[in-house]
This record gives sequence, C-alpha cells and structure tokens, in this order.
Amino acid sequence: MSPLVIPLVLTAVLCWPGRPVATGVPWGRARSGRSWWRPRSSPLADLEGLARVADLIAMTLRSGATPVTAVEVVAGEAPQPWAGVLFEVHGQLSSGAPAGQVWLAHAQQHPELGALAGAWTLSEDLGVALAPSMTTSAQVLRAQVQARRRLDASTSGARATMWMLTLLPLAGLLAGLAFGLAPWEVYGHSPVTMASACVGLGLTAIGWIVCRWVLSRAVAAEVHR
Repeated sequence: MSPLVIPLVLTAVLCWPGRPVATGVPWGRARSGRSWWRPRSSPLADLEGLARVADLIAMTLRSGATPVTAVEVVAGEAPQPWAGVLFEVHGQLSSGAPAGQVWLAHAQQHPELGALAGAWTLSEDLGVALAPSMTTSAQVLRAQVQARRRLDASTSGARATMWMLTLLPLAGLLAGLAFGLAPWEVYGHSPVTMASACVGLGLTAIGWIVCRWVLSRAVAAEVHR
C-alpha cells in the first residue's frame, strides 16, 4: 500500500481546488444573511463583480430610475460582498439621507470601492450626473482587472518555479519506491538522514517565505509623488 501514498499526495497537491468564485446572491438572502455557507471569491473576481455592479447602476439610471430604485434593482443581481453594501446604501437612500458616507465607510475595508465611493460622493456634493460617474468608475475598475491579469501572467513563471523546486525532491522518493524502498526506509535508517530531511523541510519553508516576500515586493503598487 505504501507505493501509492506519494502519487496520491502529488495528485492531491496538483488538483487542490482554488478559492471558488461567489455567485450572485438574491436580494432577500443578502438582506437576511441566513445562508450557512458562503464561498469566498478571489480578489480578481470581486473586482470584476464590482465593475458589473457599477455598469448595472449606470444602465438603470439611464433608463430613468431614481438612485434608490437603481440600487434596489442591482442589489438583487450583485455578488457578495457587494450585495450587502448595496443593501446598506439602499436603506440610507430610502430614509432620505445621503449615501456617500456609507460608500466611504465600506471603502475603508474594501479599497476597490474607492472609485464608486468617490463618484457617488461627488454626485451628492456637487450635483454631478451619477450615471456617467458610474460608467467611468466601471471603466476604471475594468482597467484594474486587466492590470491584475497582466501582473498574474508576468509572475506565473516565478510561481511555477517555486512549485517545481518544492515538488522536485519527491522525485527521489518515487525513485526509491521504484527500487522497493519505502520513504521511512530511505530517511529513517540513521539520524543523519532524518536530520537532513528536517533541514530540507525547514529550508523549503524558508524559501517559500522569502519567495512570497520577494513577489509581494515586486508586485506592490508604487506611489509616485
């Protein structure tokens, strides 16, 4: 049975599912929040969903709807976490109060909302038309989506190299299995081999930490003053 262990481990690592993308949440569910389990979406999917929200709000406003009606309609089609934000905005507008502060408060937790929060606040403070502002916000968000995709593509080689160098030592265990040697027979027959295996695991962990730090520094946004 032992020769099957490492192939199964390799298959599980390579086929491990990514973070699922959240689908649209109905208005009633977003309002009640009773679902037992909500899949978490990736940052890129959240950004794309927010761009669709901005587009839908702009389209609804152009059709003649008021802001409170537009937000209510779009909230029924919005994915999480934006459906909850729209519900709060709708509640604020329904009470006759401005909703710019609600957008700005959520933008502190979700920086992606900065474009929508700025456009909505500008419309309320200066009377700027809201539909063109939402359209511009959607264009800005889609530009950010494209930039992140290009960034992911440019760093995919480095991430693939990290995985390859991590999984490459397992080839030695597979070779040992080909000769009838179990992993514990390869590394467990002396204290030196056990120490070497522990050092190797430690260096692999350190390598992952350093590589992730280097990648995060490489893709970090640079502020020009």
